[in-house]
Amino acid sequence: MKRIKLLTMVLTLSFLVLSFTSTAFAFDYLKFALGVGSGYVIHEAAHQAVAEVNGTPFKWQKGFGSTWVTSNNTSNSERYELASAGLASQVLSTEIILNTKDIPKDNEYVIGLLAFNVINALLYAVDDGILHPNDNYGDIEMMDKAGLDRDYVISFLVVHSLYTVYRVYYKTDIPVYMSMNKNEIKMGVTIFRW
Repeated sequence: MKRIKLLTMVLTLSFLVLSFTSTAFAFDYLKFALGVGSGYVIHEAAHQAVAEVNGTPFKWQKGFGSTWVTSNNTSNSERYELASAGLASQVLSTEIILNTKDIPKDNEYVIGLLAFNVINALLYAVDDGILHPNDNYGDIEMMDKAGLDRDYVISFLVVHSLYTVYRVYYKTDIPVYMSMNKNEIKMGVTIFRW
């Protein structure tokens, strides 16, 4: 399944690049690929960082893709924090990019990073929520087992991803405000800044 997920991501990213790039300027595909790669590294490094900060048992499994495991003695709150770290890092990096005026939104590296964040979140929602909801694998499955309902997580990821695409495409300045705990995710928007 990991290979299908990777292939789907590559095809979707390619489609987005070809669809949204104009022949009026030279698109730097290397910068775009570096942005996508950075998004991947940020996602996986967030899992590792949370484990290190909390002192939670954590190791990477060998094989294709990025699979991690933790001890059977890990508490539900520790599992929740580990599992949510990757997707939370994607949402956080997206919000930093979109809410920082000095970051150019038309830069190929930035477009690649945002494309990874959007597509990876949507692929997680489809894979963990629809195709394999009870396979005991995946970040959303781990969060669900730790007590955060998968339907809320999936809804949040889909809404945030689509809203991100809207903000990038229409170049809007409507920041997202959110908070999340074990039992709920709160997300809102505002047109006022102070």
